[in-house]
Amino acid sequence: MTTASVQTVDVNIPRFNQAAIAALTGAAFIAQIEWLVALSAATLIISFFGGPRFAPLTRLYVGAVRPRLQPNGPVEFEAAAPPRFAQLLGSIFLSIATIAFVFDLSALGWTLTLTVTVLAALAAGARICVGCLIYERAVS
Repeated sequence: MTTASVQTVDVNIPRFNQAAIAALTGAAFIAQIEWLVALSAATLIISFFGGPRFAPLTRLYVGAVRPRLQPNGPVEFEAAAPPRFAQLLGSIFLSIATIAFVFDLSALGWTLTLTVTVLAALAAGARICVGCLIYERAVS
């Protein structure tokens, strides 16, 4: 999948992003910090529309984490489209959660937030990316 026609990404970048989003949204729920959900949504939106150059979590991973783990660069790549689609779904869920908080619909907001938390943790920990699976099913 490293042909010129298919954009690829270091497999560790989506996993790092998913782990970070799971941690942020999980902490937001535990501490009941609604603005942290909005920050997580903004991070995903910037990442999706700005691409890797502007993605805060990707820049953190590439600049600070990867050099300490794999100084010679990534060893495994995957197609970039499925995790980008999953990122879009996460940003939509967290954006709707943020709007729900604004309109005092906390139960809806936290339900959507916890959905993202669980799915992001599943993707990061077990490499089961539900958004990626939806993407692959949709394009096949």
